Amino acid sequence: MKKFIILLIVIIVILALGFLGWQFLFKKSVEGGACKSENNCQVGLKCISNICSSGKVGSVCVSKADCSTNYCVSGKCTEGKKDDACLTYKDCEKGLFCKTSVCSEPPSYSQYFTKIVVSKMKIGLPPSPDNIPIPTTEFKTTDAIEIDIVGVKPTTVGEFYYEAVDTITGETVFTLSSNPQKIDGRDIGTGSDMPRVIGIGEFDLNIYYNNEMVYTTVIKVSN
Repeated sequence: MKKFIILLIVIIVILALGFLGWQFLFKKSVEGGACKSENNCQVGLKCISNICSSGKVGSVCVSKADCSTNYCVSGKCTEGKKDDACLTYKDCEKGLFCKTSVCSEPPSYSQYFTKIVVSKMKIGLPPSPDNIPIPTTEFKTTDAIEIDIVGVKPTTVGEFYYEAVDTITGETVFTLSSNPQKIDGRDIGTGSDMPRVIGIGEFDLNIYYNNEMVYTTVIKVSN
């Protein structure tokens, strides 16, 4: 009888160890489960940052290529829809902008002025017949940028400034927030060597009036 009990215990232990081994070696992890390679994940899942991911909204990601939605923000797949998280405009659907880290409707300045003109001109010189600003969003590092606010309403009194945000990292690489320009109900223009300062790449150019973002566009800088 004792031998039978001992044999039964041995069989149970072997079966338990075999089950645990199967669990460890062969069972596939579900969405969000741990992994060391794609072989550790269920069919259709990828192993990203040691976590099984389906690429759906909320799944772990490193780049947009990891997401079926094609939007990856701060390590999570998003849809790029209004109110979704973002770092730059590229994290949002077409027609939306990234405002205070949220995909938002385009800002409007119509209640303050008629239009904003972004131009390039020769560096180190003010606008003149020999240095006429040329409207564009593409610059060389040897260009200066000119921003003109046109059709300013008499009631528009305050300050404005602009900044450049790297469209890949979301980092603000240039800002005049500590040195805003005065607006007193009249048209105004300002320029700087910003293209040289920020270097080559693609950037969100954001313009603020009284600390409210009222305009954004994408500028490209090349050598």
